[in-house]
Order: sequence, then structure tokens, then C-alpha cells
Amino acid sequence: MHNEEQYTLFPKEQEEIEENLYTKICIECEEEKLDKYFEKDAHSYRGIKSTCKECRNKSKLIRKYHRKRISTHPPDKDYECPICSRKLEGPIRNGRAWHVDHCHKTGKVRGYLCYSCNSGLGLLKDSIHNLQKAIEWLRKDEGEETNEER
Repeated sequence: MHNEEQYTLFPKEQEEIEENLYTKICIECEEEKLDKYFEKDAHSYRGIKSTCKECRNKSKLIRKYHRKRISTHPPDKDYECPICSRKLEGPIRNGRAWHVDHCHKTGKVRGYLCYSCNSGLGLLKDSIHNLQKAIEWLRKDEGEETNEER
């Protein structure tokens, strides 16, 4: 019979081993990363946030820049959305009638858009490729006819 030695790990060593065993997919960049690249979150299922530290830092920078930009003067009352040409009509909701559009990769502000156009770009993930595919999709059954020509 041989005697097996048992090793006990210190809590810090145990935590380090566990961080290097498990991975998670970041909901922002969709990359699979080790748990150590996520911030801790006692309220989540696995005890870590769903967005990696790198993406969270980018988001914080963008939000900070976004708040700074909003504090400057918004467009005048005759401003038109550069995409759909919509003008502001009716009361301003929550003090923000126009939405600040920015590049999600660089954080650079591109300008003011209406809610619909800003949301549309966001839902298409600010991707020229996705936007081109959407244009092709809309043209699929229309030939070259556009929405304005109907």
C-alpha cells in the first residue's frame, strides 16, 4: 500500500488555479477569455461580470466622452438628422432630442443623429459590412426602388 501525499493550497493559490481553468465569452467582444480577464460580481451566476475588463474600460471611456459631448450645446432647432433628414418635432424627451453618435472602436464622436438612425447603426454594430448586407436585403425584392420612391 502506498501513502498518497495530500497537498493543501492556500486560498490565493486556489483562486489563481481556478481563474486559469475556466473561461467565459464576453458579451461585448464575443471573445472567449479566462475568468481572470473579467471583474468579480457577487450578484452574477458565476461570480464574474458578463463583459471583460477591456470592453468595460472602453465603455467607461465612451460614456465619459459621451457625457462631456452632451454637456456642450446641442444642435439648433432647424437641425436635420444627417441620415434621414428628420427635424425635431414635439417636446424634447429627457432633455435629449438628438443622440450623440460615436465610433465604438475609437470612441470618436461623429455627430448628432435622431434616435431611430442612431439605434439602427448600433443594432447593425456600426459595421459597414452589415449595413451593406441590409441594403442588399432591402433591394432584394424591389430592384433598385428605394423607400422614398414608393
